[in-house]
Amino acid sequence: MKLVALLLTCSLQAAALRIQVLSLFPLTVLEIEAPSLRLGGEVLPSPSKVGLRGRLVCAGPICGEALTTYGGTVRLSVKGAIARSYPGDAQVMARSGSLVAVVNLDLEDAVAGAVAGEMPGTPLKSAIDAQAIAARSYYSAHRRRHEAADFCDSTHCQFLTAGTAVSRESALRTRGLVLRYRGEPVPALYFRSCGGRTLRAEDVGFASSPYPFAAVDCAACLRNPAVWTAQFPEEQWTGQHTEAARLELARRFGWDSLRSNDYIERRVAGKVIVSGKGHGHGVGLCQRGAAGMAAQGADFRSILRHYFPAASIVE
Repeated sequence: MKLVALLLTCSLQAAALRIQVLSLFPLTVLEIEAPSLRLGGEVLPSPSKVGLRGRLVCAGPICGEALTTYGGTVRLSVKGAIARSYPGDAQVMARSGSLVAVVNLDLEDAVAGAVAGEMPGTPLKSAIDAQAIAARSYYSAHRRRHEAADFCDSTHCQFLTAGTAVSRESALRTRGLVLRYRGEPVPALYFRSCGGRTLRAEDVGFASSPYPFAAVDCAACLRNPAVWTAQFPEEQWTGQHTEAARLELARRFGWDSLRSNDYIERRVAGKVIVSGKGHGHGVGLCQRGAAGMAAQGADFRSILRHYFPAASIVE
């Protein structure tokens, strides 16, 4: 079993992850800069601007099924919206009337990008390192969550941005460390803050997982929970305390409208008034709680053992 786990870890570290980037943008025109760009058997100048023509990617008169970059670093930009560089090669394809950009990232580069995206601004090393291991575990436990890629760069998978010096150092310090349960990587979940106690996966309607996500006390959030209120039309309130129901309401009324799954509700004059605590689905690692433990001197192992009590931290 140990040999199998070691071989699996080595394989995951060696293999690049295919991550769909800029996934929240409707891409119809994209500027691409890389040491080498190729499309339809032709070498393009860098940078080049590409668009759609039916099912083809086109740069001026040159078209093909996919543009491919070579050289190890690529910069993708949408004029007036976003520009981002990635330490990997990319493919740009046409799918369902839009461009899809997929970058091949080394696992540790992806971990650095996820830490920068999911836990920005936290100066506490042990909290950042706990987040890095959780992100690496998630990437190690899943593959092919999308048609064209293993993962996307949104919170549907893990929010990923450009790595920073801090996040890259964290990925390096924790390199290869993964949460495991019965020899398999844990699909680690995490969220911004809770109301003083995390939730079990079944509490929010998540699909069953081999790893038993437990509810644990969270001292930092219990001392000073992030509280909020919201209101909704009664006819659009499902009354279901599930993550799917929360996200559906968020799509209708805004992403911060129902901030967590920890709330109480009351009905007043055709409206539902909601009073809640925390931010996020509530399962797994509480990022605010991890920062609180780190501030009290806990190392990343203590943090992860607290929020994932059934898991081991191994290479």
